[in-house]
Amino acid sequence: MTRRLVIALVTALALVALAAPAAAKEGAVTKLDSQPKDWISGMTYAVGYTIRMDGVEPYKADTTEIVATSPQGKELRFRGVPEGAAGHYVAQVNFPTSGTWTWKVTQGSFFAPYELGTVTILSAAAGVNDNATTTAAASAPDALPFAAAGAMLALLVGALALQRRKVVAIHTA
Repeated sequence: MTRRLVIALVTALALVALAAPAAAKEGAVTKLDSQPKDWISGMTYAVGYTIRMDGVEPYKADTTEIVATSPQGKELRFRGVPEGAAGHYVAQVNFPTSGTWTWKVTQGSFFAPYELGTVTILSAAAGVNDNATTTAAASAPDALPFAAAGAMLALLVGALALQRRKVVAIHTA
């Protein structure tokens, strides 16, 4: 293996390592405040949430809202209003019909919306049901860039070991 190949592998590894953060699926994460156990259609709820850049630093979004999509595909938008600490917002949310809704939070004009998963809304006539649950989709960073960086690192280590073996063989001959 030539020195050029080793340099090319090191360069490729450096590029992948630098690109991994940029290729992450989302640069901001939204965490909901505590929510009611049961959601009833037609009721208005103050839904508090915090947007954090890279999951750590509070982010002041230029605009944010909760976007809820009904089981029939109708989309409702509820504007988030800054309240309290930096990056914290409250939206007045009302699910007019029962069923399983999907929802997400827009995180300003810079970051992609954050998917919250689904929420089950009970009929106002049915009353409160102990089996109703809210599930939030787990947001894990896209693992592909990190896997690529690991593969490149393994190739680099292998190439260096092979190069060292050839150098040792030349000196002992």
